[in-house]
Amino acid sequence: MKMSNSEIRLVKNNDIDRTKWDECIARSTDQLIYAQSTYLDIIAPGWDGLVYGNYKYIMPLIVRRRLGMDFLLQPIFAQQHGVFTEAALSIQNKFLTTIRDQFNYISIHLNASHVSPFPEGFLITERVNLILNLSSSSQVLQENFSKHTRRQIRKAEDRQVSVTKSLKSKEYLDLKNQVTESKLSKASMQTLEQLIEYGINSGKGIIYAAYNPENILCSAAFFLFTGKRVIYLNAASTNDGKANSSMYRIVSQFILEHAESDLILDFEGSSIPGIARFYSGFGAKPEQYYGLKLNRLPLPIRWMKK
Repeated sequence: MKMSNSEIRLVKNNDIDRTKWDECIARSTDQLIYAQSTYLDIIAPGWDGLVYGNYKYIMPLIVRRRLGMDFLLQPIFAQQHGVFTEAALSIQNKFLTTIRDQFNYISIHLNASHVSPFPEGFLITERVNLILNLSSSSQVLQENFSKHTRRQIRKAEDRQVSVTKSLKSKEYLDLKNQVTESKLSKASMQTLEQLIEYGINSGKGIIYAAYNPENILCSAAFFLFTGKRVIYLNAASTNDGKANSSMYRIVSQFILEHAESDLILDFEGSSIPGIARFYSGFGAKPEQYYGLKLNRLPLPIRWMKK
């Protein structure tokens, strides 16, 4: 794959200077873990990158080759990619023009620093993330909970739901497999397992688990820290956990334990109204980002796995 823009070069996976790459991510406002090299190695082995200058600006490329064609895709467990660090609109659009000219199929999400207008040729969709600044006191944070959320927390407390931080990764994955409606593919489960192990072993990840009065695990959530942002990356609840509102208990405890910190709790947003209501009920505020698509393929893509 040859780049048409002389200022931007394609760097293949084995040739990427991972130290300089991660330093660029660290200079970014949001320091998104989705674009850090170790994280990319887990979710998209063999990833490549576009690099401007001496890693002044970078962009992860997740390319999948199918039927002799290259597809630029957004991998699972990575809500946003795009150009890092903070770049002027002209620089961002040079990157986007570069990928537009190289790929016949693109489906990616840009990070929240991207602004319009975008180069011609793309289908742009507005997407909403939900984030909560944890710098306020626990009292203020609680006051910003919705009435519905406060009722659900009281319900969990009345039903004697307890929360711990000692759940092992295997126990979490067993719970995830147990919950039918949130089952992932075998490959995605393997990726999730690697992410949890990475988080726990590096000290960047933690699992909060909720138990009913009979000490039976009913809900759990995996949080992943990076810089000043902590991602609510994955969660699972049994029917009992949903009935006793145990996930409300988990998230409220996490928020109160990290009150008056410089952290941003990133819920990752959701297009499902009930889930979005759950997040916003804790006082989370919308953060806009964009989905970017292009399809110049001469054939339908129904055969392609999402």
